Amino acid sequence: MGLRLKFNLILLLVFSAGFITVGVVAQRYLERQAVADAERAALLTLDAAVLGNIDARSATALGSRLVEMKIREFPLDKMQSGVEGEAIARFKGNNNTQVSDVFTSISGEKRLVIARRISVPDDLGKIRVASVDLLPVLGTVKSALTALMSSLGAVFFAVFFVLNLMLDRMIVRPVSEMAKQADAVSIGDFSIPEFKSDTKDEVGVLAIAFNRMRRSTEEAIKLLQNETL
Repeated sequence: MGLRLKFNLILLLVFSAGFITVGVVAQRYLERQAVADAERAALLTLDAAVLGNIDARSATALGSRLVEMKIREFPLDKMQSGVEGEAIARFKGNNNTQVSDVFTSISGEKRLVIARRISVPDDLGKIRVASVDLLPVLGTVKSALTALMSSLGAVFFAVFFVLNLMLDRMIVRPVSEMAKQADAVSIGDFSIPEFKSDTKDEVGVLAIAFNRMRRSTEEAIKLLQNETL
């Protein structure tokens, strides 16, 4: 296995681990932020409906300008089904005035439900529920995550190309040339020119030492040849 292949395999392994880690962390963070933004939009709509004395239908139209949501209002003692029923069930047996959570329907659809108790004189009270469909909300997260990971992948391939270019010019080529000369010297062929390096790094120091060893070997062989004559 060559040096370049080893280097690239290690680089790919490190990048893959980092890429997966960044993807998981970024997805969780973006999803939390998207749900939090949707919750703020729903709460703002519910507050505006109370302050402006807006009915549920008008509040739905108002909230849909921010995020896709439905607002309903019904008596507390009226049975409801689905995720709205699960949210309202949390009111029973406690003094909570508001419930906010992500619920999953039987079909697997995720919805953010915010249920708020409304006091009505001479009545048991009413519940106003804002239900936000999280599918389009999480769809924007997917788009943002795709853009982020695509950018990260493009940066990696740019770095991968530059590092391979540097590795080839600074290490692989000089070492390959020195290996070629060492092989020639080992069979007594000194016809090829000495290895030249203009750098002062470790490869340059190795080149100086290699050329010194080559000259010493050449002189030793010449002395042996003269003695035999």
